[in-house]
Amino acid sequence: MSMFNKNKAFTFAELAVVMLILGVIAVMTVPGLRKVMQRSQFERGAQKAYFTFNEAFDEAVVQYGPAYKWKDNVDGKDVNTIINDQLKLQDNGLTADGMELTVNCSNDGCDFEADVNGPKKEPNLYGKDKFKYQLTFSKVDPEDNAKGKIEGMDQEVDITDRVIPLDEAAELQRNNWKYTDELWDK
Repeated sequence: MSMFNKNKAFTFAELAVVMLILGVIAVMTVPGLRKVMQRSQFERGAQKAYFTFNEAFDEAVVQYGPAYKWKDNVDGKDVNTIINDQLKLQDNGLTADGMELTVNCSNDGCDFEADVNGPKKEPNLYGKDKFKYQLTFSKVDPEDNAKGKIEGMDQEVDITDRVIPLDEAAELQRNNWKYTDELWDK
């Protein structure tokens, strides 16, 4: 046997140094990864809430006709009930995937709010996990309908019978449902 034959293995000290380095790297990267994951979750939630409100309105129109006729519907339901029925909320007011959706309607339209991760999870801040949307119902006479500009169009158009994102949700929509650093840091 030769004196120069050594076992090739890591010593405990070398292994401890490697583990320490990996721990430091993890401590530095995990908060950044959490932020990216949370931003992504909230972006998808804001977009999903927008589509959910649009779909509920579209289904209500199919079932009850144009919104300006809802106050005279044969079922005797008020506008809030008509929209809430279409949202298919559970008894606790949440969707099946845990979003809290609230609706406040009149005969002229609806104001919607969404807490995309539910009321019991933080941060519960507008622009982070809470978003506002609005719907204005069309009128019998098209000349009476609300007018406004829509992204990408130069002229004012009829903006009734559309769910419109407000505030931070509108900024997200303009940015293809992606947060900018400025919007996230508000």
